[in-house]
Amino acid sequence: MTLRKTTMGLLTGALFLAFAAASAHAHAAAGVTCKASGHHSVKHAGTDGSECEASADTGGKSKATAKTGGFAQASSDTHGKSNAIATDSGSARASANSKGNSTANASGSGSAEASADLNAKATAIASGSGSAKASADGSAGKCIATANADTSGSAESTCEKGGFAHATATNGGSAQAFDDGPPVCDPGPPPGTATVVSSDGNCP
Repeated sequence: MTLRKTTMGLLTGALFLAFAAASAHAHAAAGVTCKASGHHSVKHAGTDGSECEASADTGGKSKATAKTGGFAQASSDTHGKSNAIATDSGSARASANSKGNSTANASGSGSAEASADLNAKATAIASGSGSAKASADGSAGKCIATANADTSGSAESTCEKGGFAHATATNGGSAQAFDDGPPVCDPGPPPGTATVVSSDGNCP
């Protein structure tokens, strides 16, 4: 009888530890999310090393989500909307003002920054230690800027004259896009790539 009680006790203890470990893993994997609207700011830190910050003013809406060591920051003002997502030690920053819409998504130690003003839209996506920056200003008309960088690529897009600018770079390549200026593409050594599509020219 004593042996049976001991066995049951050990089994119960093992099950408890397994459940606790599973719960801790699920909690860590969940990361953190920060949301702000109107006139509000919030910060959170996760047990998995992730951090998020969100701030909003004058009707803005911001959301920052971070997992597995990522850092996400989102800010908005005057009815702007911003969304930042960071995973796997990525860093994402998004800002939007005056009904602008921005999205930054970073993973795999990538760095993504997106800013949009005056009804413009900016999107930056970075992965594999890539660096992506997108900036759009709608003061001269509707503007759209996107930057996509992967595997140590560097992509930057700027839109400020009412056009569009899209830059993509991979494997160490570098691309710069402008809606009012000539594009710049430097793929570097193979297998690097760099591509630009914009209202003022494409490359390669």
